[in-house]
Amino acid sequence: MVTRRQAMKAFALGSALLSPELLARLAQADSTATPTSTASAPVVSTGGGVTVRQMMMQPLPMPGNHVAVIVVVEYAPGAASPPHWHPGPVFGYVLQGHVAIGIDQRPPITYAEGDVWYEAPRHIHRVSRNASATEPAKLLAFLILEKGQPLLEKVEVPA
Repeated sequence: MVTRRQAMKAFALGSALLSPELLARLAQADSTATPTSTASAPVVSTGGGVTVRQMMMQPLPMPGNHVAVIVVVEYAPGAASPPHWHPGPVFGYVLQGHVAIGIDQRPPITYAEGDVWYEAPRHIHRVSRNASATEPAKLLAFLILEKGQPLLEKVEVPA
């Protein structure tokens, strides 16, 4: 369970990290990337029309040996990620299209270009998909992890 204090810290951190100026620069850098910079970004995972590219990993000067990771997730039309959870907090930002996100038992919320959201650590990400069957979608995710932790863990959810 996330305490109110933890949530307020996350929101304060999120507003600083996801400032419109920073997001605009990241979106512009992604859309104007040269083939060599895009091609050199490590592909974390692909499959089912979903591609995840790690854009940056930076050690953080805080207790616990944490790293910040920025990834761009690209969804082909109608593509979806399997259910999973993230070991650390996640801040998401839609760069293009519409993305449906459903955490735990809550109904999915569809986010449009420019929308942001927060995901608490270790909550099951049951729905993560492109909300359109005809247009691609792309999101930027900022994660805070302990060094060596994976970006996500796939989970089996009962039907």
